[in-house]
This record gives sequence, C-alpha cells and structure tokens, in this order.
Amino acid sequence: MHKISFLTAAWLALALLGGAAQATTASALISQGEQQWKVGQLADAQKSFEAALAAEPGAVDIALKLAGLQLSNNDFAACIPAYQNAIGLDANSVRAWLGLGFAYMHTGKSSLSLAAFNEAIRLDPARKAALQPLLAKLQNP
Repeated sequence: MHKISFLTAAWLALALLGGAAQATTASALISQGEQQWKVGQLADAQKSFEAALAAEPGAVDIALKLAGLQLSNNDFAACIPAYQNAIGLDANSVRAWLGLGFAYMHTGKSSLSLAAFNEAIRLDPARKAALQPLLAKLQNP
C-alpha cells in the first residue's frame, strides 16, 4: 500500500475543492444568465455566460447557451465562432451544428449553412424530415 504524505493529501483536497468551487461558480453564473435572458437583460446574460464558460472552458452546454443567446439576439458575428467553439468541444453536438447552420443561413452563407445542417442530419438522421423544406430552399435559392 502506498502512503500519501500530508502535503500531497492536502494538495489533492484543495484541487478537488477548487474544481467543485469552479463548478458551483459556473452553475450560479448559468442560472444568473438564464434569469437575465428571461427578463431581456441580454448584455448581462452574455457576460454571465461568458464568465461561466471562463470558469469551465470545456463545458459544451455553457458554450451552447452563449451561442444560443447570441443567435436569438441576431448577433451572427459572435454566434458563428461561439458555435464553432462548441463544435470544437463536442463535434457530435447536433444542437451546435443546427445553430451554426441557422447562423450561416442568416448571414447569406447558404453553402456553409447546408453543410452544417447536413452534418446535423448525419449525426441525427431523424432531423432530416423537419429540415427538408429548409434544405430545399438552401439548395435552390
């Protein structure tokens, strides 16, 4: 059996508690951002989601909340890289590919929009029927 020194045990405990504190902080910031979004404080909600993502940079759900807020606010210049970030965190996120497709569509980038929607369909074939009218419009502008 290996002995753990007091110093090693203390460091490990601090590291674990620090991770829990970050998760708690991110969780509180997400809740705050959702409340702000709900009442129309979009700039404040964005700051809250950005702070939550800074606290947990690998959290795809937080990245999607930030991108979704930006998309709903028609801030396409910001939401495209935000969705790309979410895809970088989880390339199998159907929500991220769909959001990216809508963002590209709204910026007139039909071929990129079509590619993003097709990737979402590849990941979740059940989405094809719902997206079919949109795909037809993108293919035949």
